[in-house]
Amino acid sequence: MNPLSDTDSLMTTLDTDEWFSSCSLELKQGLLRTARLQRLGPGEVLYRDGQLAQQALFCVVEGAVRICSSLQNGTTSLLAYLEPCHWFGDISLIDSGPYVHDSVADVESRILCVPLQPFTQWLDQNPRYWRDIARLSINKLRVAYQVIAEPGALQHRLARRLWLLAHGFGSRAQRPSLHLSVSQEDLAQMMGSTRQSINAALARLEGLGLLKQGYKSIEISDLAGLLDHANHLESNNPAGRI
Repeated sequence: MNPLSDTDSLMTTLDTDEWFSSCSLELKQGLLRTARLQRLGPGEVLYRDGQLAQQALFCVVEGAVRICSSLQNGTTSLLAYLEPCHWFGDISLIDSGPYVHDSVADVESRILCVPLQPFTQWLDQNPRYWRDIARLSINKLRVAYQVIAEPGALQHRLARRLWLLAHGFGSRAQRPSLHLSVSQEDLAQMMGSTRQSINAALARLEGLGLLKQGYKSIEISDLAGLLDHANHLESNNPAGRI
């Protein structure tokens, strides 16, 4: 791992994340004080499910990370696709347990790693900032509930998932990305479906003018329309809207 060389520039980059930008300067400095940057190549593992936690938090600075779960038949299920500047790893920080799921770089990536012991010591000396860590986890829990409760046909659920991906699962709530570097196979794993079914659902959404498909990528043409389509079957149930 490499020490941080330009903290001011890094902090500007990290401020594009909704959670980090809402934190106080003292907490931001506390996060970066002992942090290091780790470079990973495509397919290189950041951590494995069940591994003893050594880092308090991670953040994707460049590239992308796949959060996966191993199934009994030996295959993997893609749970989330994390792009800059998404923070993760907070479960182990809170409960002191091992990492859950596998974290693997999808492309050449740089990951910010906040060492566990010095950061938890700093938090114990500044306990008011544990509330900010709780906010980070609660944001993820809200998204998880939305995903669990996804109703409707595959094309409606897929529209909702693409909307969440565009918003970085909450990390880019005010700055959504219209270009998604995600393949049909990735979406099939995330949705618990087949690539053929995802292909058909994407074709329907493309036919509605909501997106354009590329090679292992999707360009969203109408973000508001995508959300409207996702919520089409819930129009009489406002509580169910994302």
